[in-house]
Amino acid sequence: MTISPGVQFDHYEITAPLGAGGMGEVYRARDTRLDREVAIKVLPPDFAQDADRLKRFEQEARATSALNHPNILTVYDFGTHEGSPYLVMELLEGEELRAQLNEGALPIKRVIDYAQQIAAGLAAAHEKGIVHRDLKPENLFVTKDGRVKILDFGLAKLKPPKHAVDSEAETMKPLTNPGVIMGTVGYMSPEQVRGQETDHRSDIFSFGIILHEMLSGRRTFNGDSLVELMNAILKDEPAELSESNAKISPQLERLVRRCLEKKPERRFQTASDLGFALESLTTPSGARQETVTGLPAVTEPVRQAPWFGSVRLAWLMTAIAVLAALLFAVPYFRRAPAESRANYTYLPWPASVSGDNGSPAISPDGRRIAFTAVTEGTNHIWLYSLDAPEPVRVPGTEGARLPFWSPDSRHLGFFSGGKLKRIEASGGTPEILCDAPDGFGGTWNSAGVILFAPAQNSLGLHQVTDRGGVPTPVTSLDRSRLETRHTYPRFLLDGRHFVFLARSAQPENIGIKLGSLDQPQTSFLLRSDTNAQYSTAGYLIFMRGEKILAQRFDAEARSLRGDPVTLAEQGNRILSADYSPLSVCEDKWLIYQSAGSPNTQLVWVDRSGRQLSLVGAPGYYRWLTLSPTGTQVLLERHEPQKVGGDIWSFDLARETYDRLTASASANNFPLWSPDGKQISFGSDREGFWAIWQKGVNGNDDEEELVFKEEARSIFQSDWSNDGKYLVFRREGEKTANDLWLLPLFGDRQPKPYLVTQFNESWSKVSPDG
Repeated sequence: MTISPGVQFDHYEITAPLGAGGMGEVYRARDTRLDREVAIKVLPPDFAQDADRLKRFEQEARATSALNHPNILTVYDFGTHEGSPYLVMELLEGEELRAQLNEGALPIKRVIDYAQQIAAGLAAAHEKGIVHRDLKPENLFVTKDGRVKILDFGLAKLKPPKHAVDSEAETMKPLTNPGVIMGTVGYMSPEQVRGQETDHRSDIFSFGIILHEMLSGRRTFNGDSLVELMNAILKDEPAELSESNAKISPQLERLVRRCLEKKPERRFQTASDLGFALESLTTPSGARQETVTGLPAVTEPVRQAPWFGSVRLAWLMTAIAVLAALLFAVPYFRRAPAESRANYTYLPWPASVSGDNGSPAISPDGRRIAFTAVTEGTNHIWLYSLDAPEPVRVPGTEGARLPFWSPDSRHLGFFSGGKLKRIEASGGTPEILCDAPDGFGGTWNSAGVILFAPAQNSLGLHQVTDRGGVPTPVTSLDRSRLETRHTYPRFLLDGRHFVFLARSAQPENIGIKLGSLDQPQTSFLLRSDTNAQYSTAGYLIFMRGEKILAQRFDAEARSLRGDPVTLAEQGNRILSADYSPLSVCEDKWLIYQSAGSPNTQLVWVDRSGRQLSLVGAPGYYRWLTLSPTGTQVLLERHEPQKVGGDIWSFDLARETYDRLTASASANNFPLWSPDGKQISFGSDREGFWAIWQKGVNGNDDEEELVFKEEARSIFQSDWSNDGKYLVFRREGEKTANDLWLLPLFGDRQPKPYLVTQFNESWSKVSPDG
């Protein structure tokens, strides 16, 4: 079948042929209604008489049109011309992935980039109940700007979504019967080769074949005939990648082999999990960015200045090694034309510190940077002068958290010992200004007003003079938006208005709000996962996911302008506190901590601390605890684009994950019951922190154990060995954190265990109870 240029398909005009395949012919065309170029796939008339081909063509239309994702080919329209069904799709400029593979192995960085995009597209398809079943390099298209598109869902298997109505059942039937082989043999999963029922994990095996081929430059499975090739898929293990490329990391090789497990239950269980594992392998790189007046205008990969020093801090937490390079990056920038570049300077961590929490704050005069670091067993404030090679510790700042500057750059405010304090930047005896039991951020205006968050949970912002006194409330939580806390305020230039982070049980309501000292009303500005900073150049600096963004903010009109632009791809984000270490000085300096990729690795160690073996792929995990049988690990796991973490169990033998919670809010501090049949965990899903319990099979209903009227910043820490009590900490009305017991029998009424003026937390019950 040949269609000549000029032929009209409704309002589409054919302009040139593009190619042909088993499911039809593809033409370039012009959409005369919208004046754009498109691609049209046409099923020839004789093919249209073939019921099977016709049904597959219709299925491709149905499957692809149900998807709207940047890594999946977009279908615009479907119609019939003179008995020939056709699809109207976006027109792609570039080449099939096969064309690149014909040149041999691809660079590792490019492989991971492509792999992340493919995994994202698969996750979107699987979320809609669509399994591709014919994933191969010929069905992956790389556009000229490096975007990977998944093509050809002609063999896709559609599953009805959960709770689908019966009227949809007929259109959602699988097209193949048991024993029928569908797909391209060299890229089939073992279950496809056997003609068995397949699910989304079949695509993950095919993905593994492609990933192996991109890294090795060779076909993953080989055979002189189709029978031998299918037998290789069923029985052979792929060649070791490290044999062909020594630069391939063990973590990447383990990821590939996990995809290529013969049994579906041993592979990654979702494409989202696969994408999460790939995310942990990425490294920061320079990137082309838009110009922001008064902010970095990066038009080419940034040349980093030589390191004055480097830091690699390893935290050991019950068999978990966290490797993170926590370096201060201080880019100096001027108002400049688009061709200028940001200059990055890396400041070394003090040699004497044993830990950190960062919290950098640059002085208003731009001459010094305050930050906190652990030395001699406790936090201290340290000061970096930009003309000095080493930072100095500020005497009198023991236990300090979240420092902030006075407008004249002479004093520092900070939180310590349940109090808000001030101290001269040169050190001395700190002054206590007021109570702040669990302070979370402060800001200081030129009129001598300090605005601060006295606690992380359940309170609005308060103000106090810089000479001390009784604080008064400024904001209150908006219960209609299920707000749970207001934190990290930042004054605007007028010293009366301010921005702050509002946390909510509803993810869409988490973000930056605008408030005023003169009136109680606040207004929502933008979605953000952490605190925001204000630049005198007229920008709000904030984070979404791992990206540091800037968006123009008209301070006089108190409204946003335009779209946000990216300043840095991977800023550090302290998930447990909704906090990012960001600080801005006028329009000249941005200081932030660079996070790199989440890089938490589970490891087995012996009692001397010697590492024995790695467990699973790196990721973003916290708060792990072994099951009573020692065969599973319970942990809090974070995903790149999700607010808060979820509780997962990890099978140590099979190295597979099982998600136990799926809440949009934070879920943390998981514990096993002594019999291993239940778990308990903390969550703020109801707008307050409470303890929850559920069965480990994932199907049991979740039960709230500590109710709303009792909840005051509750976090559990242990379960007694007889299963009768949970131990938790609770913020007291007149005290700091206290220890309480929750009986899991009788009336289940919480009982105080240790209530003092001190801070008690993270208790453990002895084995004998």
